[in-house]
Amino acid sequence: MLKSTNYLLLSLLIVFLASCNQPKTDDTNKNTDSNSSEVNSIKQNNQIALELHDKLMNYFSEDWMERESDPDLYPDYYGGSFIDNNGVFVIALTQNTENIKALLEQALESDNFKVESVRYSYKEMLRVMDSIDEFLVNNSIPDDHIVLANFAGAYPDVMENRVKVLLNEVNQNIINSFKRDVTNSQLVIFEQGEIPELF
Repeated sequence: MLKSTNYLLLSLLIVFLASCNQPKTDDTNKNTDSNSSEVNSIKQNNQIALELHDKLMNYFSEDWMERESDPDLYPDYYGGSFIDNNGVFVIALTQNTENIKALLEQALESDNFKVESVRYSYKEMLRVMDSIDEFLVNNSIPDDHIVLANFAGAYPDVMENRVKVLLNEVNQNIINSFKRDVTNSQLVIFEQGEIPELF
């Protein structure tokens, strides 16, 4: 099994419309210009969001790239971050969003981001991921263990504020075994997934 190494979920969604690449006609000039403007705006927002993400991570620690999956890197109020469909940087917070937002505005030297209130911290999600990783690399677990045989992956889903465990088959027997042998954390949700093929 490959150990998960990159837990940050930074979703980038740029919508390119086919009409932007087609020759313009008199009837479509307004539409095409509008679409092109929208795409450029999203691109610009994405660039700003990526810069804010890097600033935020540097605010947590200058060596964040080496410590990205270390739960102790993240403050208790931080629930993760992502870029929404419009390219806007969103920071999920577990505590008083107004006070923390003011602190983050100072740290990022910008108010060009949104905050969202969540229940669980990113630190908590990474600790659950550590439990899963410990199980996966434990040599005393037989290869035919029901969880190992059905495990397709796991990651902290910042937008759902849960650790998503992917199983190639989701049934109560596998879920019970996971809760008994891996973790019984309330942060875990199960979803159908496919075991990646290794080449």
